[in-house]
Formats: sequence, structure tokens, C-alpha cells
Amino acid sequence: MRPLKIYFKILKVGNGKLLKNKDEVNNHIVDLINKNPSQPAAGLRTIALESLNHTDLGQQSLQISDRFFISKAIDIEVIITFLPEEKAIQDQFYTQWRYIQVSSPYRLIQYLDENKIIVYSEKTKILHTIKLDKDITVVVDED
Repeated sequence: MRPLKIYFKILKVGNGKLLKNKDEVNNHIVDLINKNPSQPAAGLRTIALESLNHTDLGQQSLQISDRFFISKAIDIEVIITFLPEEKAIQDQFYTQWRYIQVSSPYRLIQYLDENKIIVYSEKTKILHTIKLDKDITVVVDED
């Protein structure tokens, strides 16, 4: 019997002020706000969604993962709130984002328990033990 071909869906969420940090998606959104300071929040949201969905830099920032090989990002959402009463510019914009990363395919070898599985990676040609956190969903590839 062949192992099941599976992939992972990883929910990524974040938020932040208008400051750069370790998160590439946050930094991408901060750069877009800095380049378009006269746009209203709704316009900035549209620009951010377009950039994340349709530019190489946007797609690269969505596909960063320290745990999986990512094939694509889906269901991207961005909210930008403008707070004009704040005095400092970095406090005037508050951003939130959510997206789902879809991993490259793996082969399911064994469920160790409800929170751990062993998979085989076609890319690395080795076995990996994956801890299933609440933000990770296992999906069977029907192909």
C-alpha cells in the first residue's frame, strides 16, 4: 500500500504598528503605506492585497516558512486602520493580516498520536516528524 499524498495548510495571522520587524508580510505592508501616505485606509488595503497577490516580492513574503516548503498562499486578507488622533506616525496606522500557506506535497508515513505525524518529503528525500499545532491542517491530496 502506498503512503497517502498529503499537504499542509498553515494559517498565518499577524498585526502591527507602522514599524518594521522580523515578519516579511508586515514589512511589505509598512513599505506600501510609506510609499502611499496620502491614500485612505481602504485604498491602502486594496494596494496591499494587489501587491501581495500579484507581485513577486509579495508572493515571496507570503511563502516564507521555517517549518515547511510552501507552494502558494491563498485567502489573503489585510485590514489597515487609520487612527488620526495618535500623535506619532507609527501609531497612526494599525495593520492586521491573515493568509493560508499551502505546503508542497508530502507522503504520510505514520500518525504517532493526535499531535504528531511522520512524513516523507520528496524535496529533501528524508523523513520528518511534524508536530500538528492548532494553526496546521492536514489535507489529503485526491490526485
